[in-house]
Amino acid sequence: MNMPQSVNVGNLLGEGVLWDVRTQTALWTDIESARFWQWQPGSSPISFALSQRLGSFGLTATTGTYIGAFEQGFARFSPEAGTLEMLAPVTANDEHVRMNDGRVDRNGVFWAGSMAERDNAGPGALWRYDGGVHASRMLGDVSIPNSLCWSLDGRIMYFADSPRNTIWRYHIGVSKEPLGNPEIFSTTPPGIHPDGSCIDSEDHLWNAQWGGGEVVRYRPDGSVERRLALPVSQPSCVAFGGPELNHLLITTARIDLTRQQLQAEPLAGSLLIRAVDVTGVAEPICDVR
Repeated sequence: MNMPQSVNVGNLLGEGVLWDVRTQTALWTDIESARFWQWQPGSSPISFALSQRLGSFGLTATTGTYIGAFEQGFARFSPEAGTLEMLAPVTANDEHVRMNDGRVDRNGVFWAGSMAERDNAGPGALWRYDGGVHASRMLGDVSIPNSLCWSLDGRIMYFADSPRNTIWRYHIGVSKEPLGNPEIFSTTPPGIHPDGSCIDSEDHLWNAQWGGGEVVRYRPDGSVERRLALPVSQPSCVAFGGPELNHLLITTARIDLTRQQLQAEPLAGSLLIRAVDVTGVAEPICDVR
């Protein structure tokens, strides 16, 4: 199947891209526009309005139903049906804090971070949702949580606080154990911030670098294996997609760009697609009922 180089959707803040191998569909969110997007190669992209901004989401066993990190917390939702069931409203009491990056781990558990949108708001945190009406607070004092992903064996968790320009790794056992002390996995220069990440079939980490205009592939030891230059300055998240999982899907953003910058970056806000010589792995399914 021939894949295009981009899907031009003009997202304000495209984020959280995933590929559902069951339906061969790319899925992502435009956070600031509160819309959920889906696209199948060979067809036009479609979007659905949401009642709250969606920071990230994960697949569930029911196709078309997702676990999401919305403004107010963790929820189950079906965009096509227009339903949203709030499960654990962890940020509902602070209108200046919302949920952001998240992902399902190798054990089927959904994690997501919260972030403050104003300086006088409380700090963000990293949360784990195991089911029920409460989520577990795993880390505190977080500014902008990003880069959540896990090694192939599930025993290393990667996590970034974007303004601190650092991706950390945590050596963990099973999902329900406390997080240990982090190790620095990689750092980025000032003005270039680690955003969304994913893991490929060789256990390398791919990271979208906001402000840097590139996606960087890191070896398991944290060294840079390659850099993929992009025609936009604000890539936000990456995932593997396509029938053979050998294409990078990259969400991008138009937010905060000047008119002059937008003229120089006509693809800002698009879903970018790049063929690569490695493959990804299928996204885990959240097992929360």
